[in-house]
Amino acid sequence: MYKEYFNKTNSFDENGEFTPYGWSKMPVFDYNKLNTTASEIRIKESDTYFIKNSQLFLMITIANFGMYGLISGVLIDFNYYKISTSCTKKLFPFIKFKMPQNSTFGDVSYNDKKVGMKFSVSYNKRFLRCDFLDFYDNKNLYFNIELDENHCESLNVAFPNNSGNSSFFIKRFIPQMNAKGIVRFGGNEYDLTKEKTSAFFNWSRISLASKTNYHELISSGLYKNREITIYLAGGTFQTAEGIENCIFIDKKLIKLGIVKIRGKEHDSTAIWKFQDIDKKILLKFEPSTKGGNYMNTKCDKKIIIYGNLYGKITDNDGKMIHIDGFDTVFIKSIL
Repeated sequence: MYKEYFNKTNSFDENGEFTPYGWSKMPVFDYNKLNTTASEIRIKESDTYFIKNSQLFLMITIANFGMYGLISGVLIDFNYYKISTSCTKKLFPFIKFKMPQNSTFGDVSYNDKKVGMKFSVSYNKRFLRCDFLDFYDNKNLYFNIELDENHCESLNVAFPNNSGNSSFFIKRFIPQMNAKGIVRFGGNEYDLTKEKTSAFFNWSRISLASKTNYHELISSGLYKNREITIYLAGGTFQTAEGIENCIFIDKKLIKLGIVKIRGKEHDSTAIWKFQDIDKKILLKFEPSTKGGNYMNTKCDKKIIIYGNLYGKITDNDGKMIHIDGFDTVFIKSIL
């Protein structure tokens, strides 16, 4: 069974064995990649940022998936309820897609004739820059965004896959960052500084022996001036079930256990229900139909569904928090 970690721990020992099996509120799992016995073409490394306010939702990724590199983006305009997606693949990415070996420092960038994108980190600040020609429908995408981590706790998990030393799963999820800057898409400009803009970061380094279905739900909103983020994820293998599930309240993490999920796997318009075994959460996700259209799209091996979350959660003091239409993205993937 997995446990909570408090001290720095190497992911791989000198023999290449993956040693940690648990979670932490701090980035304690060192991804000492040089020690792994996993094949380079099987390791999947990705950095994904989510930016959200009342005007837009922006999801951007730079990834190295072994056989190919990926630059992708999803932009939802809440003024017109339109969704735009771009997904660019590049074969044999080993040189151009050199990913950081740590979630707390290191830059990643990609440049060609069509797109220039860079993610960088400095202390508790993160900087996202992009020029993307013909991102979608002959429209260019540009952004220059600064994120402040706000000394928020984060979810950090590390566990071996049950198929041997060459399979592993390492992830860090940072919620409740503040974002400021500019996003331009076609003739529209979104000034993130003019209103409260939230940002989230997913950092993952994974090697699995076989393909598996995986899901993530990220939901955020305010309840009585308390900032709430709900993160539910899983699907890798049974012995790690529940390891990623958690709630953040005003930048503090509350760990959850196993969450039971009900919904139609191959229906992007279906309602999904979530309840944990400790009865701390009872939630319902409804895909959005604002503007008369479902807000969902496919990008590489992911289906991204935007919608709203309803229900209730209970904090560590036993107080109930009502979730009434929180902005939510539900992502179904094949890893």
